[in-house]
Amino acid sequence: MQKLALILFLLGLFVTGLLGTETRLLFFWPGCALIGLAGLIAVLRWKLRVSFQPSDWCLLTVLALAGYVGWRAWVSPVEVYAREDGAILLAGFVAYLMTVTAVSQPKWRLGIVCVLLVLVAGNLAAGWLNFKGRWDFHLVPGFSRSFPPGRIGGFFNNPNHLAAFLSFAVFLSTGMMLFARIHITSRLLLGFGILAMLTGVALTVSRGAMLGLAVGGVVFLLLTLWVVWRTKRPLFKWLVLALLLAGGAAGGALYKVNEDAMLTRQLSTPLGEDMRTHIWRAALAQHAESPWTGVGARMFYDGGITHRDPETPAQTGDSLFAHNEYLQMLADYGWAGLALAVLVLLAHLANGLRYLRWFAAEKFAATGMLGSNTLALTLGGIAALMATLAHAAFEFHLHIAVIAILGAVVLGMLANPGIESDVFRSRRIRGLRFLMKIIMLAACAALIYGAATFGVADARAALAQVQDKRGEASLALRNLAHATEMDPRNATLAHQHGLALMDSYKPDKPEEERRRIIDSSVRELTRATTLNPHQFLYQVALADALDAAGRNDAALQAIQRALLLAPLYEEPRLALGMHYHRLRRFEEAEFAYLWAGRAQALNHEGTLNWLESYRQLLSDTHFLSERARKARNEAQSR
Repeated sequence: MQKLALILFLLGLFVTGLLGTETRLLFFWPGCALIGLAGLIAVLRWKLRVSFQPSDWCLLTVLALAGYVGWRAWVSPVEVYAREDGAILLAGFVAYLMTVTAVSQPKWRLGIVCVLLVLVAGNLAAGWLNFKGRWDFHLVPGFSRSFPPGRIGGFFNNPNHLAAFLSFAVFLSTGMMLFARIHITSRLLLGFGILAMLTGVALTVSRGAMLGLAVGGVVFLLLTLWVVWRTKRPLFKWLVLALLLAGGAAGGALYKVNEDAMLTRQLSTPLGEDMRTHIWRAALAQHAESPWTGVGARMFYDGGITHRDPETPAQTGDSLFAHNEYLQMLADYGWAGLALAVLVLLAHLANGLRYLRWFAAEKFAATGMLGSNTLALTLGGIAALMATLAHAAFEFHLHIAVIAILGAVVLGMLANPGIESDVFRSRRIRGLRFLMKIIMLAACAALIYGAATFGVADARAALAQVQDKRGEASLALRNLAHATEMDPRNATLAHQHGLALMDSYKPDKPEEERRRIIDSSVRELTRATTLNPHQFLYQVALADALDAAGRNDAALQAIQRALLLAPLYEEPRLALGMHYHRLRRFEEAEFAYLWAGRAQALNHEGTLNWLESYRQLLSDTHFLSERARKARNEAQSR
């Protein structure tokens, strides 16, 4: 059973690496199911063969963080947002415990590295397709990558996230190449792979990833030098020389490959004008609402709109994430969440450094051998963790399933790096491991249940989107109806279903059917606004449906709520103008349209805007005035 659990776990990592490359859960659910099933089999086995004893203090900090984030997600204002953090939390928790226990043997951890390298090869192959012109390449038929051309993404939609993934692989591979007990041919292949990964990072043109590589490289270099100084001091000067030459050559090559692209990006988006500064102000404003416990899981989806920085250029789209994991943690989970996350990192880094001390003091003294798989993974893991932490100051890659789970696996390696010593042995905490098994059982059950229910509902909704693009509106509407029935607490699905119902409205249909469609749309959109009262677009859509139903006062109230949620945006002001326009209150409609034109966040190019609506208002008033003039002339002639 333990081997079956390990195989399923590696398969879950592989599937997550293929599909769990976005912030949404749609393609992550298969990985959730496999990881949940692997953990379930492992915990039912109950007594696993563990090669080394993990640090109970590391386990305790992870349990505290997981408990807090899980509780905060459970009580968050918007359930469908909280699910995204919740699914990643549960899968990461299971992956962490699997790494600490069932995957504590070095050969199975090498299996994780092999899976990672296969995924790297696939991502680089997909990046080559991007570079050859297929910038919209997506692994799943019917879907496409939406990031603008020019920067490779591999299986990831965002090139910055591919760069973060490759950074993990670079340092783990470097540790394996230098210290693992492998054949010289494998070392040469790993060296070639590392150069390919660095080239891939260069082609993503991610400045944050470059900084992360520099930080991780310095950490890896210092730790390696310390280990060699404490073990094989005669090799120290030669190692310094070799590392300087190799590092200089790799750094020079990386700079040369990336020089033109980085210069072009710097000219187009200078660091001094980076949009992140405006996004960070919005995150700090949301954090001020609830500084200690945060507003709730992923509430910056809506908070970034409500607290949008007035100095942000008007054509800039919604940020969705804070583009800084530390500020995102503050906004969503408050100081308590950030403090617990820092405690987890410090505990695991300290345990990893403790392993290095033990290796130099006891293991090397007993064996005289510097080659060690656990040493390789510990050095690479610490460097990879520091690289991703530096990158996290400018990106939100830890909200991507595969990267978050890789981080959990690395933390698991540091929590149980392979110490066999009475001097360096961790103190046991009574009852902690039993509690972790019980919580792991619940986490696995939740992952499997979520994939079987929410995952199927998400798949039906995604299929509906594909069918709608093909012009199969009736099939799309049917699938959306099934999705909302399976997942009635999902505000996003209720909104999509309400919009689809409104789109199915046709004036030539019988009056009874038209009334039924409008009433159903109002009902679904009302449910969406109830489940998520913080999204202004739901209020705008509800206002349109209420106007169609003749409930104009209720429509005005929905628009007013939208204006409070998005005070700087054109869309709710435009909705106000259209509301008055429908009622033929033209003076008020004109004021609202002109007010929409002064908005500090304009609608995207190609969508309805205030100028088109204002021109339509002028046309309508001209037509009505001409018709009234003709009617007066006819009356006078009679």
